[in-house]
Amino acid sequence: MKQFIRDYLTFNKRERNGLFVLFSIITLLIIYLNISDKFIEPKKVDFSKFEKEIEIFNTSAQLINDSVTQANENKNRYRKEVPEQPVVVENSESVENTQPEYFNFDPNNLTVDEWQRLGLTDKQIQTIKNYEAKGGKFRHKEDVKKMYCISEKLYMSLEPYIQIPIEKKVFPKYEAAKSEPKNSSSARIVVELNTADSAQLTMVKGIGAFYAKTIIKYRNSLGGFVAKVQLMEMWKFDFDKFEEIEKFIRVDASKVKKLNINTCTAEELKHPYFNWNIANAIFSYRNKHGKYKNLEEIKKTDLVDDETYRKIVPYLILE
Repeated sequence: MKQFIRDYLTFNKRERNGLFVLFSIITLLIIYLNISDKFIEPKKVDFSKFEKEIEIFNTSAQLINDSVTQANENKNRYRKEVPEQPVVVENSESVENTQPEYFNFDPNNLTVDEWQRLGLTDKQIQTIKNYEAKGGKFRHKEDVKKMYCISEKLYMSLEPYIQIPIEKKVFPKYEAAKSEPKNSSSARIVVELNTADSAQLTMVKGIGAFYAKTIIKYRNSLGGFVAKVQLMEMWKFDFDKFEEIEKFIRVDASKVKKLNINTCTAEELKHPYFNWNIANAIFSYRNKHGKYKNLEEIKKTDLVDDETYRKIVPYLILE
């Protein structure tokens, strides 16, 4: 034990000198820290500027609070003097106005606000405005019913108030009236859209090779036309073009190719009026609940709204 203490507590001359220097430095530091305050005058900090800024801030905050309080008092006083108008919140994407305001109206160029007063949703109004932007015009009451966005129920409620002024046609005076040759077949021919080929379609005045090809392509994707107005769903086919050829075409809806929703797969439900989500929802609902008993059951999928149903139902069958 003594040997152990001797080994760890015995210092040579060099080590003793080092310890002496270390203790000397520690002693000097202790003395300096104790007497330094007596020789060094502490620096004074001026807080007056900071205190002024705090005072200004408090004053500004008080002014703001007073202004807000006064504004609230004025608002409450105004509410007592003038009753608040009821605010109608509606889901413009899916729900029609529950309290429509009916009035006599001309559907041509009717404003958005007036359509909303009649109970139409933003989506329905946008469809009508797109129709008008393409040159579409309502010449008869029944033209409103032809819009896919207008349901039968909505049309029946609007029909008594539709007032379309009768247009007086002014025929230009020509120096010499030119009649087409008697053998001109293009002036008299009426083409059935669901069976005509490109050659027959181009015989109609106003339908060239481009439109003939476009009509056949769209007809094949639809499975056939059920109404002539479907032509305006095609690219670059506006109302002016439709009006030009409308009396030279007809549609036989019995030629339409229909889809059996009780036997077809989701892939076979491919159609311009269906996206993949709707087709898959119809297919999944059938797998879960069994075959459809009537066509209206497809609306139970929640993805088929009234507008989509009206457009697609002519192309569906049950077997």
